[in-house]
Amino acid sequence: MILSKNIADKIVSELSKIVEQHINIMDIEGIIISSTDPNRIGSVHGGAVKILSEKLFELMIQSDDEYEGSKNGINLPIEFNEEIIGVIGITGNYNQVYKYGQIIKKMTEILLLDSYMREQHMIEQKARDRFLEEWIFGRYESNYPNEFQQRAQRLGVDVKTAKRILVFSVRTLNDEQIDDQTQTTISHKIRLYLMGLKQAFLFRTATLFIAVLNHRDNEDILSIAEEIDHVITKYCDCKVFIGIDSLETKDVAQSFKNANAALQLSFKTTKNINIYDALNLDLFITRMPLKDRKDYLSHLFIDLTIEGIEPYIELLKIFYKENGSIEKTSERLFIHKNTLQYRLNKLSQITTYDPRKLGSAHLFIAAIMVYDSIKSEII
Repeated sequence: MILSKNIADKIVSELSKIVEQHINIMDIEGIIISSTDPNRIGSVHGGAVKILSEKLFELMIQSDDEYEGSKNGINLPIEFNEEIIGVIGITGNYNQVYKYGQIIKKMTEILLLDSYMREQHMIEQKARDRFLEEWIFGRYESNYPNEFQQRAQRLGVDVKTAKRILVFSVRTLNDEQIDDQTQTTISHKIRLYLMGLKQAFLFRTATLFIAVLNHRDNEDILSIAEEIDHVITKYCDCKVFIGIDSLETKDVAQSFKNANAALQLSFKTTKNINIYDALNLDLFITRMPLKDRKDYLSHLFIDLTIEGIEPYIELLKIFYKENGSIEKTSERLFIHKNTLQYRLNKLSQITTYDPRKLGSAHLFIAAIMVYDSIKSEII
């Protein structure tokens, strides 16, 4: 292991909270790479050079001119995996600093091991993220089946058990993309939550968070989605949109596509969590090109603008919610029954279809869904 300046700075920062004397860390060349005395960084420490060349257990320096670039104090080798990778020094007279020597050396090596373990964890996590990304977005499984199985086993990913895919996106309350630092913190918090679940992994793309979980029924997967929503919104003032694949899909690549389609539905409807359903008309409509959706409305509501269509859409929502009851709809709208009949007749003239007839109802129900799907895009 190489003792980097970044790690050395962290160790010095931690130790300086405990020891009042100046602390220096030297690399394998005897160069001071971190110190509580910034003026000494970059200079050669003669005492460290002696420890490194002669593999000494410790070196007490009695005066500032005894070794080049050194001051009085105690210096000890930093060992990792039975190899000397640097030297740590504490400035001060013998009686003041000797008692700290072995304690500081041990603390330094513990902090170094902790930093190493964190680094290894990050390397493993990135490797696992890369594997999951290649599995879901590429043809890695089919093109290199043997290597795929070996790599999955090495990374601790069970690829034989059926999976569910959950895709989510986080936006500010103003519907803007959240910054990278916030995304990183959210990733950390969700990974911690998923650690409590068997075989549950998370990775990020530029705009999405993708969770890969062992197969669960819809009730369980919805519960997990709701908890993810809770964890994120508890941390920051934001909006969370979640899409979940269908229960039946087995292929992870197709599962992702379905989950992403459900996510697009979450963006455009009042429900922020949606499960993919091929029979869901809302889902089908949101996957239509925007131009086609607008064309549908313009062909049905002849010569009306989007603004002109809106009052009829609101009327139709209540009308169909009340199962076509003139009396209940007029009560909900606070208008006379004759006024409601007049408006429905007017709508029949505009569209050439009567919303009161069963044979035409599907056209207007689809219009409501189309209108709702594009409302946020045309405001």
